Amino acid sequence: MQRGRFTVLLSVLLVGLLALTACAPRATGGAAASRAGEAEVVVDLPALVIDVQNDGSLSLGGMSLAELGALAGQDLSTLSIPTDLVQQMAAANIQHIQIDNTDEGLLILVNGKPIPTLAWDGETLVTTSEVVGQIGGAPIALLDKLLPLITNVGLGVILRMPVAEGAQVLPYVDPDDTAAQRAMAAQKEFLDAVQIPPTFQVVISYAPDGSWEVGGISQDVWAGLAPQLGTSLDQLGATMQQLAGLGIDDISLDTNADGFFISINGKRLPYISWKDGRINNVLALAVQSGLLGDAVPAELIQQIETLLPAVMASNISLKLELP
Repeated sequence: MQRGRFTVLLSVLLVGLLALTACAPRATGGAAASRAGEAEVVVDLPALVIDVQNDGSLSLGGMSLAELGALAGQDLSTLSIPTDLVQQMAAANIQHIQIDNTDEGLLILVNGKPIPTLAWDGETLVTTSEVVGQIGGAPIALLDKLLPLITNVGLGVILRMPVAEGAQVLPYVDPDDTAAQRAMAAQKEFLDAVQIPPTFQVVISYAPDGSWEVGGISQDVWAGLAPQLGTSLDQLGATMQQLAGLGIDDISLDTNADGFFISINGKRLPYISWKDGRINNVLALAVQSGLLGDAVPAELIQQIETLLPAVMASNISLKLELP
């Protein structure tokens, strides 16, 4: 019995040592520790590097996950990435994907460039637990206390893909993100020119019978003005009635220069962040990977790249008032 326990202990120790040797600097490493007070719980670790082989299998510190799982008594042999997907990413020169947990949300970097991702702060994490409790009928035990602790946790994973022979190895964090810099410069120029960002606000009110109105105009009138809009809102009526049964009074969808926001009953939830030119980085990756093909002229892509920051800076609000 003691020999078996000693073997398990050695296996766990070996896995831990391999994990330490497979670490790399995290994009926001040290930030969580520097913010936390002496009495706070804080976890701030380097990024764990997982290597993807050409056949899609995964390894950590030079040992396959299947072998590591066997040491820990777990079957990890099924964890892999489809081979064709690995080949596609290699052809697009996507060398690594980093997911970094920060106090502002998840930071996702592809080839060292940030892309849109889920963001939060202490307030939205608290309201999330309140909304979950309200919709579910009772708060989930300790959720209101555990969620805010996420801001004191700094963890990261880097998925490292095979690099094509002769390709330049890219850093985990791109120090010269030109697409993002151009986007932020274009957005600043636009906001300086207009002073006040364009604003679009729409309120759609649903009645208990599923009927609706927009801007005080009934659905019958809208059906004549915009038939397709009327059909879509008619179909949405049943869903609104179901959500109202969960205790939801209103849902707001908003966008601004920082991202896309969802609020339920006036309480804002974690949101999609696209600030700092992250949408433009997605466009650049799409061009680099060949997803856009040859059908989209380079001139059009440049125009889109220039216009995107202005569009993303607009304040757009859609509020659904439920019966």
